[in-house]
Amino acid sequence: MKLLFLILSFGLLIIAPVSAQNTKQIQQTVEQIAQKYRTLDAQADYVKANGVPIAKETRFIQPEDEVVEEYSSLKQIALVRHGEPDINKTGKFSHQEAQRYVTRYDSVGIVVPDKPFFEIKDPKEVAIFSSSVQRAQATAQYLFGDSTEMEVSRDFREFETRIGKRAIKLRLPIKLWTTSARIKWMLGLGRGEIESFADAKNRAQKAAELIADATEERPKVVLVAHGFLNRYIKEELQGMGWHVVKDGGSSYFATTVLVKIDPEKKQKEQASHESAGQ
Repeated sequence: MKLLFLILSFGLLIIAPVSAQNTKQIQQTVEQIAQKYRTLDAQADYVKANGVPIAKETRFIQPEDEVVEEYSSLKQIALVRHGEPDINKTGKFSHQEAQRYVTRYDSVGIVVPDKPFFEIKDPKEVAIFSSSVQRAQATAQYLFGDSTEMEVSRDFREFETRIGKRAIKLRLPIKLWTTSARIKWMLGLGRGEIESFADAKNRAQKAAELIADATEERPKVVLVAHGFLNRYIKEELQGMGWHVVKDGGSSYFATTVLVKIDPEKKQKEQASHESAGQ
């Protein structure tokens, strides 16, 4: 027993420093990628819509950036919020007008910029997902073209919003209507009319798992979806070991990029090739 204990203890002493070294290397690589994105962002041109700057050009990290020692170990996910919906939201709205606005908001396209802001070099190594809501699909088609293969799903729709049935005889900015409706929903009021907050968060968890699993087949994934959903997907991915290297915020076309370093990926690929050659 003493001999076994000594062997196990010695093994742990060897493994622990190696594991700590790998963690430190991953942290350094993540920081190098984040720094590269800061540099790219500072140098990037703005894409414009109707002459107004709306988003900076961006892309995934490439081998020529030389920020990842073993590029095949790098997985990348981009969470893109849809563009500005092509709908008037100025002025003040009555209760009924606010209800109609929310319904129409889910059916309109976007204000299309003069050119795509997200560049993909090799579509074969990128899996593209989109919300089924029109503004997200229109954004994905604007970015990647109508003929690009993409998976469209209701699972990627935004956390739902409903203006309550109880009419208030006031005319208010639409932002005030939708924000108050969202707060009531998060507090559990009006339950039963739409998906609950808890169910929506569970959906975000499943969505995060789906796109993370997709990186096993293709090392780059783009999800074109919505502000709230993307925020919760980002948190779920971070809990799964993904690192944010570019935080785009919450504005229209906001793009957040997360990465994960899999140091064992090359070893797996080599073993697979060797097995196939036998």
